[in-house]
Order: sequence, then structure tokens, then C-alpha cells
Amino acid sequence: MRHRVTTVGTISLALLASTLLYARENIVRNGSLELGPGPGGLDPRRALDWTFFGGSTVERSDEANHTPDGAWALKVFGGETTVGAYQDVPVAPGDNVTISALLYTRSNDRIGGDAQAKIKLEFLDAGGQPIGTGTEITVLDGSSPPNVWTPGSIGPLPAPSGAATARMVCVWTWVNQSLGSAYWDDCTLTVNGGPNLLSNPNYELPGYNENTPFGIDEWIGFGGQWKSQDVAYHGASSVRVQTGGETGAAYSGLYQDMGVLEAGDHLFMRCWVYNPSVGGLTANSAAAIKLEFFPASGGELPPPEEALDFDENAPLDTWTLVSYTTTVPPEITLARIVMIAFDEIDTNGPVYVDLARAERGSAPGVNQLLNASFEQGTSGPNGLTHWTEFRGLGCSARKNAFEVPAYDGFSVLKISGSCVAGVYQEIEVQPGEQLTISAYFYSDSDNPFNDPQSRAGVKVEWRAGNVPPQVDIGGQPFNTIYAGAPTDTWLPLYIDYTMPPGSAATARYTVIVARGEAESAQVYFDAAEAVVLNLFDGADVDGDVDQDLLDFYHMQRCFSGTGVPALEWNSITFDADDDDEVDWADFQYLAPRFTGPN
Repeated sequence: MRHRVTTVGTISLALLASTLLYARENIVRNGSLELGPGPGGLDPRRALDWTFFGGSTVERSDEANHTPDGAWALKVFGGETTVGAYQDVPVAPGDNVTISALLYTRSNDRIGGDAQAKIKLEFLDAGGQPIGTGTEITVLDGSSPPNVWTPGSIGPLPAPSGAATARMVCVWTWVNQSLGSAYWDDCTLTVNGGPNLLSNPNYELPGYNENTPFGIDEWIGFGGQWKSQDVAYHGASSVRVQTGGETGAAYSGLYQDMGVLEAGDHLFMRCWVYNPSVGGLTANSAAAIKLEFFPASGGELPPPEEALDFDENAPLDTWTLVSYTTTVPPEITLARIVMIAFDEIDTNGPVYVDLARAERGSAPGVNQLLNASFEQGTSGPNGLTHWTEFRGLGCSARKNAFEVPAYDGFSVLKISGSCVAGVYQEIEVQPGEQLTISAYFYSDSDNPFNDPQSRAGVKVEWRAGNVPPQVDIGGQPFNTIYAGAPTDTWLPLYIDYTMPPGSAATARYTVIVARGEAESAQVYFDAAEAVVLNLFDGADVDGDVDQDLLDFYHMQRCFSGTGVPALEWNSITFDADDDDEVDWADFQYLAPRFTGPN
């Protein structure tokens, strides 16, 4: 094993030149998005032998699973008012047919609004035409408990005269408002009490691609994303990412887990984005690269938990308490306490917050939050002492005085704007102890917070003590573009990040589009790189922990010469002196460090 070189501190590869030399290892795979199974290849988002309908908000997902030794379930969310998947089984008139499934909704993406997750049994004739309207039941809705697999079944029902096929349908419906998502697993369809006749009833087998017709190796997609040859920064392919429109998704993109980084590791990420003049970013939509972290030992952090109980039905001109109690999950040592509001329309009024509180079971009666009444700090951006503001474009979460009477002291937190915004503060916690978070919320009758789709309340996000916070949309100066960015040209996005002391985590590279208030938003991403500057003593372009002839090949491809800035894809690995050139000085660094394979 090679020794780890001490970190060298923060640099900006895009803007600064340096006389120092740094070892570099690229840790993202298929960053040029050229590799994929091709037409007819398997797509992990599809399920073998199931027919999806209603748009791209139905997918095979590994976010929830009930099947022992399995990893997948069917996920449905948003989209058209009727969305889902079905499978047909031959039957004869008079056969008794029974269907069943287990359904699930997560606490951090809980089904809501008037959305309903159902199963349905239909009968069809030999020509594929429905006989009657079918029989359906609602298994989950906004009142259903989260994080519990809930059973549903229909039958036995006799197949009617003329029936040739029985169809089991996993279906999501809504009329006015669709919130959250639901999952289906362990589906069955039996005839006359016999065995389960469904193929791939647990969604463990991938199907052939429909939403991603050419496939993208090494990356996992969400929302609407397609490999594309419309435009490309490097090679022949890029990825087209779309929210809204036919996808119905609020967020779309792809991600890749790159491996474990440790304290002091200096990571530089770059990707190119293309904002088309037709169908691109509008309103407050955005496109970005994100850096997310998860426990180094594997697995995901527990999902956030929230109580968004303040809405249009809350009394006006009255401070209303919103409170939530939970148990700290295993291995969690930090809790991020969040005051949050999300707004859907420009005409909706602000929401005010005061006297936030977080009480641990190990310290009863003690408020763990600092500046709990929002008295300290300024009213400017991110001005509240001990609190960190987050917001979308055109929104704010700031200190405010005199607009409404404070519940405690003289100042309050004011959250305004038509997007998600709020403030957070982190506290230490112990696994297994009880945690109660609360705050008082207020809506002013002169400008009420009364949009039926808007919510506000308290939220807790869990973190292991050595897992850093993510770099989100807008988290660094150059990692996000918004509507108004130049169109029909490739623009670079950057994240420059050094792992903080005591940290160790699995790093995730994400390209993402957020729709915001836009009807839809679409961009293209290409040429993704993620280079650790102090991990490897050499220039390792393919992350295999050696410097061999494949690395030399890429060096030749990237070589531009002195005075010719030409850092195309995968060239950051070789630019050892940070002058945006790959020239003779860089080759002199590379040449004596050849190791050969492994």
C-alpha cells in the first residue's frame, strides 16, 4: 500500500496557478458518459416483465425493500394523476383470482396530499379490452404510518365470462395534490389458490431500458435522465437531465459513490453543463453538481424526520407550537435541527418562527440550541448567530423585528419566498436517547401563509460524527447555474473541498437539476471528474491505485504544450502545477513515477 501524502491546503484549480506539484488520483468512473449497454441493454430503473405507465415517476428502486436477501421494490411518486405498473396472467372464466402486495412509505418522503397508493385487479378479454372497471383498494394515503410495510389484498374474485387475462396493477392516483412516494414489494397473483403466477414479483430483476434507452454505466439515475447524443463536450455522448414536463419530477439527475475519503483528503470535482436555449433553465430552476457523504462503513444515514404541521389551517395572528419527539438512531452522534418552510406560490405570505427548542433525554429540561429566540446576529444573509441559513433563489430565512410581536424577546426568524428555505443548527446526541424538537410558528393576517400546498415546521437530519455535511445546490460559488446562465454553450461547474479533521466518509458525486417553480427544466451534463490531490504519489487517471501505460495513454491525449490551455476531460489528473496546461513540466512529474499495473 502506498503512503498517504499530507494535505496541502485549499487551491482553486480553475483560477490559480501554483509552482507546487501535487499527486493526483481520479476516483470517478465513466465520467465522459460514453460507456453503456447500448440499445436493448438492462436498465436498473425498470423491472423485468412489468409494464410501466404514466410517465417516468415509476421506477425500480433500492431505497426500500421487504424481500429477504433482496434489495429492490417498485417506487411510484408524483407524475400524472394515474401512474404505476402492471402484469398480466392468463385465466379462464370462472377461475378464482386473488392478488396481494406489501406497500411502504418513508418518513422523509411520506405520501401526502390526496395521493393514494393502491392495488387493482382487472380482467381483460382475448383482444386485450377491459371487462368492467376492475376492483381496487387503497392501501396507503396521507394518514398511513411511515416506515411500516402495510399489506393489501383483493379476492378471491371469479373471472367473468369472456375473460382471458387477469391483470395486477400497482397504481398511484391523485387529484389535487401529490406529495411523497410509495413502494410495492412481494406482489402475488394466484388462481384457484395455486402458486404465485407473477414473474419477478419482488422487482429483483432489472428490465430492458425505456426511460434510459442507451444506458449509462457506473451511474444511478433518478427522475428523468437519458444518455444523449444531442450535444457532447467530450466524445459522442452526454446525459440529458429533465425535471417536470413528461417526467413529473421535482429533482432529476445521476449519482456515483466514489469511495472513502479521510481527514485532509483534498478533492476537486468538475463537470460541464449545457443549458439549451429551448427547454433549458427558467424561473428559479437550477443545475448543479453536489458532493454528498455517507458513513465510511457502508449504508445510508437514517432518513430525516419532520413535523410540517403548520399550514393554511393554522390560526392567524397566534403563535402555534409545532413539536416532534423521536429516538436517536444507532451510531448517530449529531443531529441537525432545522426550522423549515416550503412555499409554492409568489402570493403566499411569510411564516415567522420563535423560541426553537431541542431537548435531549440525557439532559431533561435543557435547551440544546443556542440563540434559540433569534435575538443575536444581523438581519442580513446568513446573519443569525449559531444558525446557518439555506434557501432557494428568491427566498430567505432571516432575523426580523417589529413586523409581528415576538413570542420571546424582541426578534423572530422570518422565512419568505416561494421555495424551500430555513435555518439549521447541529447538536450532539447519543444513540437511543429521546430527542424532542419544537418551535412556535406564526402567520400574519395582513399577509397570511395560506397556500394549501405550503407547509412549515421542524425537522431533524441525522449525522454520524465523522460524516461531513454535503455541498448542496448553491453550496459553493461555482457548483450551480441558474436561469439566466449563458445558453447553448458548455459551462464548467466546480467543487473544491478538503475533508475536515476527524472525518471519514463515502463520497458521492451527483449531477442534479431542480425544477423549482418552472414547468420543466432540462440541461446536459458531460465530462465529470473527481480528482483527489493528495491520495496517490503519481497521476492515476482511472483510480486503480497505480500509474501504468493506460495513464500514459491519457497523458498523451491530454498533452497540450506550454502556453496552450486545453484541459479537456480527465486532464486535471495530469496538470501537476495547476497552470491549466498539460505540458513538459507535467510529463517530468509523471515519468519517474511509473509503477506498472498494480
